[in-house]
Amino acid sequence: MSQTSFSNGSETPPVLEMRHITKRFPGVLALQDVNFDVQRGEVHALVGENGAGKSTLMKILSGVYQRDSGDVIFKGQPVHFTNPRQAQVAGITTIYQELNQVAQMSVTENIFLGSEIERGLLVNWGDMHTKARELLAKLHLDIDPRQPLSRLGVGQQQMVEVAKALHHRADLIIMDEPTSALSVREIEDLFAIIRELKAQGVSIIYISHHLDEAFEITDRITVLKNGEYVTTVP
Repeated sequence: MSQTSFSNGSETPPVLEMRHITKRFPGVLALQDVNFDVQRGEVHALVGENGAGKSTLMKILSGVYQRDSGDVIFKGQPVHFTNPRQAQVAGITTIYQELNQVAQMSVTENIFLGSEIERGLLVNWGDMHTKARELLAKLHLDIDPRQPLSRLGVGQQQMVEVAKALHHRADLIIMDEPTSALSVREIEDLFAIIRELKAQGVSIIYISHHLDEAFEITDRITVLKNGEYVTTVP
């Protein structure tokens, strides 16, 4: 029996397909007929100058914006997220350049924010601290999850966001300029984690202005310009 060949050249369906996505804001055509797909276990870079449409496309995927036209297929099913929580429940997590965290809360609280483990009417802190340690250990972080997040460096705070994505069992993680505030050592640590996540079948969309990073860590690169699709290359 012959198998279907998809737009990315693979014989297996992508974990994500965005087809003919168009988005208008007052006086601005932000995206015009953009196509984008991601394979399972792929690290796919999304690059382009400021205003190219990268963030708009990802905000449509994650439910922040609503598309004017086009289709989004995730894990083989048409989806239309109207808020980020819906996308998260479906298996899509975004790690923004400006980390969406509460510095005064503990590491555990940040990982489980909005999805606390409860025992009756009370929060089960014991189980949450234990689970947080397990998630952090997967990322090779030996830190006390009970300490305030503010005590951690930027690189470790970013890893806490990755741990949160693992807690939500994300199938697809969007990383928006993830190395912008990291040291060389922290970038190396992040790339090691990305490779491990890829090996586990997690897909990653990697948004960056640094082409050297894209060539080092990603499998394919898609280029946008002025809200339009330009090309996808290995």
